[in-house]
Amino acid sequence: MIARISGVLIQKSPDQVIVDASGVGYRLLIPGGTYRQLPELEQQTTLWVTTRIRDEHLILYGFYSCEEQRMFLRLLSVSGVGPKLALNIISKVEIAQLEQLLMNQDVALLVKIPGLGKKLSQRLALELGEELKKSQSGSWSQQGISSIYAAPTKRNELLAAMETLGYKPADCLGIVDKVLHENSEGRVEDLLKKILKGLSNG
Repeated sequence: MIARISGVLIQKSPDQVIVDASGVGYRLLIPGGTYRQLPELEQQTTLWVTTRIRDEHLILYGFYSCEEQRMFLRLLSVSGVGPKLALNIISKVEIAQLEQLLMNQDVALLVKIPGLGKKLSQRLALELGEELKKSQSGSWSQQGISSIYAAPTKRNELLAAMETLGYKPADCLGIVDKVLHENSEGRVEDLLKKILKGLSNG
């Protein structure tokens, strides 16, 4: 599964890009926040990737930041929210603002986001609001959730990659920190392999 892609940006529009990585052009659907942070064409770019299969077709979703990708995955966990709507939501509202709306269960403002009705807004606020509150209460680790939402680091990148692969970040903190402690200078790709090997070995 593709967790991250780095290459030359050869085409971009507000909803999708094509990135040339080692001679292969990957088309990725993107949210508005990612589009606004893309470099000029023919420049190098790196995107976090979430893969979905629909009607036997592989669809790639690209994100400039771990925060965007994490919110995208959280939104998808709610019944009634598909990839198209999830992308639309994070395109219309900044991630930090969306988190506050969800934690405050501010349905009155959530319904103003195109594509969200009252019932779905209530479901989002109920299911994700409490989850975000628990995350920010310090359940992640002694460093707290602030470290996860800080500027991208190897630790953040690894946690986001693990979430993309279907693991809960909170369940991976121990092995991620252990591997980082033992291989602090390693590349993210190599560290990820060690983490997955450690998990498979129990």
